[in-house]
Amino acid sequence: MDIFSKNYWSLYINFLNDFEDIKYKGFSIPYLYHFRSLLKGNEKLWDSLYNQAFTAKLPRSITENREIQIVFNEFVQSHTNEPLERNKNGIVIFHDVYNLLKLPQKTFIKYFNSSQVMRLYEGGNRRKMKRRTKAKSYQNIRVINDRDGNGAKRMKDNKKAKAAGSIPSVKYFSEFSVDTRKAVENLTRKANSIIKKHHNHPLYSQESFKKVFFLQLSKIVNRIEESANLLELFPVSCIVVPSTHYPECRTLALVAAEKGIPTICMQHGIISSEHGYLPKVATVDAVYGQFEVDWYKEKGAADETVEVIGHPRFDQAFEKPRFSRLQFNEKFGLAPNKKNLLIIVRGNKDIDSWRLFIKKISKKLDINILIKDYPNKRPHPLSKEFPSVHSLLNVDLYDILPNVDGAVSYPSTVGLEAMLAGKPVFILNMDFPGSAGYYNRLGELSQNDANQLGDIVIKYFGKEQMIRKAQKVTKDFLSYAYPLPALSGKRLRKLINRLTS
Repeated sequence: MDIFSKNYWSLYINFLNDFEDIKYKGFSIPYLYHFRSLLKGNEKLWDSLYNQAFTAKLPRSITENREIQIVFNEFVQSHTNEPLERNKNGIVIFHDVYNLLKLPQKTFIKYFNSSQVMRLYEGGNRRKMKRRTKAKSYQNIRVINDRDGNGAKRMKDNKKAKAAGSIPSVKYFSEFSVDTRKAVENLTRKANSIIKKHHNHPLYSQESFKKVFFLQLSKIVNRIEESANLLELFPVSCIVVPSTHYPECRTLALVAAEKGIPTICMQHGIISSEHGYLPKVATVDAVYGQFEVDWYKEKGAADETVEVIGHPRFDQAFEKPRFSRLQFNEKFGLAPNKKNLLIIVRGNKDIDSWRLFIKKISKKLDINILIKDYPNKRPHPLSKEFPSVHSLLNVDLYDILPNVDGAVSYPSTVGLEAMLAGKPVFILNMDFPGSAGYYNRLGELSQNDANQLGDIVIKYFGKEQMIRKAQKVTKDFLSYAYPLPALSGKRLRKLINRLTS
């Protein structure tokens, strides 16, 4: 464990201990926080986490990062009503937050009965919620459980709805809100007294910490009430979330656990940094491949809480392309007699390295260089510097991948997606604290230096046999990272069935 991670997790453990008595409805509130955001804006503290002596100032220091998961294993277990409910006729809730779930509509249409699925989102209109009645909610429950004897007709209607491409019902958390201001005020006073006791603390004494702390405190209390009300009104069999890193989903998962309702956390991206994927709290984390199973086990998670299913959005990699290579080249003005190399960047991050890489390969390779910038929607600055570089705007990734001959990326999920589409992939790697080393198995196809990566790409694109060699390396990589014999949507459906019947 590197020094930064040791200090980070030690700080987290102390935060849990210091605020442990801030409780609401039986939940110790600090366990429901998004801890990393509490450090945002505190540059002095971030710098201190690289210092070996930092933990000497803390009452408790950890020696390995699996300790944080073990603490959360105990916390989750203390709030889990076992055995879990087996309610195969109940609703499956898909909760999205920060647009991380990314389940294609095709997945719902193909694998789920829309009358037994609820799409649950943040926000919503509270006025609309007030106009709804419990009678209407219970009417929905009655329809779902088929208690009114019209099941055959509804089944026929559902088939028609599926054929028409209908989507499941949509609800918002605000529909289940109550007034929690008094409770929040009481907890705020208690938290303030704790903060005052730590007036010289490197984290708690900062105004940036206090601002985020109290915003999340209110959010968590509201979510506890919203989740409880939701689960009282509807017979829920299972809940699917895109992450348990954030208080919105983590709180829902814990309230569900108290009611014996299983939860599935979908993996929303490759595990690049451990700080974004620990701790895990769902009943099962549905992951991409064996890499994540081994990684979570090493970090302290129980074997039965991690299952390989891939992700339904990656099923698109195996579908027939919408555009031919000719159509694609014409759409973006690409020379048809040249190979297409896709570069994945993130705004201006590491732009000097990418500039060096493009200069390097442009001297040796006569190819079309395509840039896909996440999350920006404007032409990337490098497309203005180099005539051979084209920015790809307003085009879906899965319309791009079939029409390129290789992809170069920072350590992002797109690298995995390109491999699934059968493309050789090259990674401009970056060493950083908490790195999971996801792409290390690519060997020389992953380089920390842009100049060296340029040499590798030139080498592989210079001869056909080298391209085939790169494809073999990516195939071997996938056998560990994404070893699926079936489409992920189908495997998700099977996992839900196993947990609910």
